[in-house]
Amino acid sequence: QGFGLDRRIRLKILVINGHPDKGSFCQEIFRTIVENIDSNRHELKVINLNDEDFDPVLRYGYRKRMEEDPFILRSQEWIQWADHLIFVYPIWWSSMPSLMKGWIDRVFTPGISYSANDQGSFIWNYLRGKQFKKLLKGKTASIYATSMAPTWWYKIFSGPLNIPDSYGISVLKNAVLNHCGIKTKRVCILGEVGRDVNTASMREQHLQKVAAEVKKL
Repeated sequence: QGFGLDRRIRLKILVINGHPDKGSFCQEIFRTIVENIDSNRHELKVINLNDEDFDPVLRYGYRKRMEEDPFILRSQEWIQWADHLIFVYPIWWSSMPSLMKGWIDRVFTPGISYSANDQGSFIWNYLRGKQFKKLLKGKTASIYATSMAPTWWYKIFSGPLNIPDSYGISVLKNAVLNHCGIKTKRVCILGEVGRDVNTASMREQHLQKVAAEVKKL
């Protein structure tokens, strides 16, 4: 079984590349994932954010709606459609690129990914499990993130309070996906990317690892 998923089940898989640069190593990881998912067993849709022309800024928060954007509407339809989401992005300043964060801000909105109770006491509602409703419950995800630091270093030193989900993973896994009901099945940090020691052979090893994993889906 791949990532704890039942391989007998045909999955609807959505792959999201959050790197803004088409020449990045994340682009290669994204391509490797897409090429190695068994399309005879699964349905596949892809979102490559560096191909899209959209406003990544949630201009008014939730005070009022922005003008409708076909790409944002399609993204919302696809996250609701998918059984399993795969995220690819680099860890920058212990977080994700602003392009990907902006996409999440605009796509994972109330009524689509979660709902919040605006009546009564927040704490009392929360303790009773009635403050938030997870609208994407039952879906799963996997995360492939690149880091300049070695994988082991990143897990240990980027935030003791977040071990084993250091900052660059915790925001997506715990604050976004779990809040919406999506259970993260696999986290893979590909370290030492962007350093002189990161040779072509090391990058190829990373890609082979990714390819072997997604073939198990």
